[in-house]
Amino acid sequence: MGHGQLSWDELAAMLHRYSVEVIVDVRAFPYVDYAPWFNRDQLEHLVRREGWEYIWSGSQLGALTSDGRVDYVAREHEPRYHTGIKELLTIAGERSTCLLGSQADPLASHRHSLIAQTLLKHNVEVKHILPDGSTRYAQSDLFHSLP
Repeated sequence: MGHGQLSWDELAAMLHRYSVEVIVDVRAFPYVDYAPWFNRDQLEHLVRREGWEYIWSGSQLGALTSDGRVDYVAREHEPRYHTGIKELLTIAGERSTCLLGSQADPLASHRHSLIAQTLLKHNVEVKHILPDGSTRYAQSDLFHSLP
């Protein structure tokens, strides 16, 4: 799910609707000028107040490669990313988990183009929560469906 222009109350209501237990923040830089409630420190407080667990995994699952580029092919091969995916698989295997990014449209985000594609390779069902509260199943994109 991407917070986009949502208020905290709107986002929290959606997460309650889907019985989320853990929020995994996958933003490399978890700070937003226009929505301070989505800055890491304040967000962690708000998430815990709702009874959810907050985990920041931006260093492992963020879009940027270790040298600061946006290159999903290279990122997918980095050991740090693999470690993050293994940890995510463990967490999501035990509790209802939501990945949080900033872009509202999952197709414009590394949540879909990188993380969801990796999870699909692991036979994990991935649903994107859209800004209107509906969901859409992630599908393998052409690039990732190639051997």
